[in-house]
Amino acid sequence: MDHKFDNDLRSDEMDFDAHGSLTFTKGDILSRHGTSWKIESVEQEPSSDEIMRIPTYWVYLSRVVVN
Repeated sequence: MDHKFDNDLRSDEMDFDAHGSLTFTKGDILSRHGTSWKIESVEQEPSSDEIMRIPTYWVYLSRVVVN
């Protein structure tokens, strides 16, 4: 799972979810690096071949202020 912070290509962060237990939904708020982030969208990367592989998801985040 790749995270993109505020459309900054240099700020990608990757997580590996071997058990498929992580779920992310548009509008959810999560905390990363002591900052709150809103999920703007979640996209699954299409497979470029026909070999079974672990799916890759792109999670697009924007910074939010939470009281």
